Formats: sequence, C-alpha cells, structure tokens
Amino acid sequence: MVAQNQKVSAAYKLNIDLLDFNNSQDVLISNLWSYILTDHGKDWFDWFMYEKNYIHDGIGNSLTATDDGKPICEDLQGLYDYLVENNYFKIPVEDAKTRN
Repeated sequence: MVAQNQKVSAAYKLNIDLLDFNNSQDVLISNLWSYILTDHGKDWFDWFMYEKNYIHDGIGNSLTATDDGKPICEDLQGLYDYLVENNYFKIPVEDAKTRN
C-alpha cells in the first residue's frame, strides 16, 4: 500500500492524475482488510495508515495512540502486535512473542 501510494504521488507531481484510476483498487484493498480484521481492528488499521499517515512514506507522523497510558501502534510491527494481542484478526494469529 505504501509503495503504491508513493507511485501515485510521484505521478501526480508529474501532472498525471491516477487517483480516479486507483480508486477501485483502493476500495478492493479496503474490502479485503474488512474480511481479515474485525470492525475495531479495521478502525485501528485505517487510523494507522491514514490518520498517522503511514501510507505516505512508511514512517508516519508524530500522532500517538495509547492503551492505559502505554504507547501503541507506533510502527508497523506495533500495529500488528496490537491487532494480535487484542484478537482483532477474524482468524486467530499466533503471537510471535509466545511462539517458541
């Protein structure tokens, strides 16, 4: 998603507007995530990608989220860990921290 967004942004800087062309692809990807994640999980995923703006550069901005005062979803691994820990995947995912 990040790589695709960067390509669209680069094309836009060259006065090539691909936003309408890519809209159906964006809808498809969003729908696929809806099949993978619960509603709350999808909300956190969307927050991370779009509000934190990770999709722009793969780094994101300085927005932070906390859970009981503890920072969460600071990076892609943190988002994944949070989704796993809170059972936000519709199909159970093994937590890498508990795997031997």
